[in-house]
Amino acid sequence: MLNNTKLYFSSIDLFSMKVLILGSKEYPMGTNQGDDPIPSGGMETYVQDLAPELSKHCKVVIITRKFKRTKRYEILGNVEVYRVPWIKGKYFRNPSFNFVSFFVSLVLIPSKGIDIIYSHGLISTVFGLILSRIWGKPLIGRPAGFSTSQYPFPVNKILWRLNRLVFPKCKKIVFHSEGELKGFEREFGVKLRNGAVILTGFPVDKFLVKDKELKRELGIKGKKVVTFVGRFVPVKGLPYLLEAFALLKRKDTVLLLVGDGPEKENLKKLVERLGLKDKVIFTGFRLDTERFYSVTDVFVISSESEGLPTSLLEAMAAKNACVVTDIGLPVKNMETGIVVPPKNPEAIAEGIRILLENPKLREKIGKKAREFVERNCYPWIAAKKHMEVFREVSAES
Repeated sequence: MLNNTKLYFSSIDLFSMKVLILGSKEYPMGTNQGDDPIPSGGMETYVQDLAPELSKHCKVVIITRKFKRTKRYEILGNVEVYRVPWIKGKYFRNPSFNFVSFFVSLVLIPSKGIDIIYSHGLISTVFGLILSRIWGKPLIGRPAGFSTSQYPFPVNKILWRLNRLVFPKCKKIVFHSEGELKGFEREFGVKLRNGAVILTGFPVDKFLVKDKELKRELGIKGKKVVTFVGRFVPVKGLPYLLEAFALLKRKDTVLLLVGDGPEKENLKKLVERLGLKDKVIFTGFRLDTERFYSVTDVFVISSESEGLPTSLLEAMAAKNACVVTDIGLPVKNMETGIVVPPKNPEAIAEGIRILLENPKLREKIGKKAREFVERNCYPWIAAKKHMEVFREVSAES
């Protein structure tokens, strides 16, 4: 694989290209040590895994948030990192960060000779589009999920219109799967000619570990384990997962909720109402997620809408058998996972039950899932496909 990578990149001269990455609220992961109680999610993990690999082949500049123990500017590997102030609070953290990033970008784009703007998420893409028009630089956008139903009226309507207006104006839109691309077209009633499908690149082999101590630490030795990893936000559909778990009525099984977020207290109350207090473990936000995949029997994505959760690919890399909702994820039913309708606790419960009761099927699906990520998700593969997109938009500009 390494030889193929070198041959590919030796055939194109892109190292002089400079790419500005916008929208990632934490770089690298782990620098937010309590400054923001809302943990970072898949967007930040995605950028962390992609940026170092991209920086081997082009110059990468990232604007992210400034935390107490971080520098305003530093070079990490080959990645230049600028950190900006932001306002705390659920509804201020993202807009304030992107607002300040916009003004810093106004200076950085000409001073650094930026060639391409690569924005992650809707708000950063709105500002990215303005920057693109001001400086005449091509914009590549990545929706990073596009559900608007989780927000109250009229915010949801405003976000819906912005998604429909902004992303089609990008030179390219990066999606994680054909299903996500088609889902975007259905949701916003558009036909895209500028979509590019690039699966997430991440350290696949990191997740082939065996942890003999975690079950003892959690007090769950001898138990079957169902796991969720991610942020506790409405779009993740965690109430449906809890209701599904209650329907299983299995004394030999526990549910691990690995993560944190604004819905945590509501989820704890629901656990109490469903009588699951002794069966559900809230682990808090963790960076050592590979330990949890290693003890997992069934991994679940219960989202109402999503791009491509990094946690799903990590679980597949760990050979976990997965139950996922039918939201356009790159999972083939009964081959690399079990696909069920969203917002349907009964269907989620049935998917989990089938896998728990059929160890040979679990093993078969886990093996096929691992083969899928090995073929598609190494970081150099994602970098190669991004370079192809960069070359294309540069040639058109």
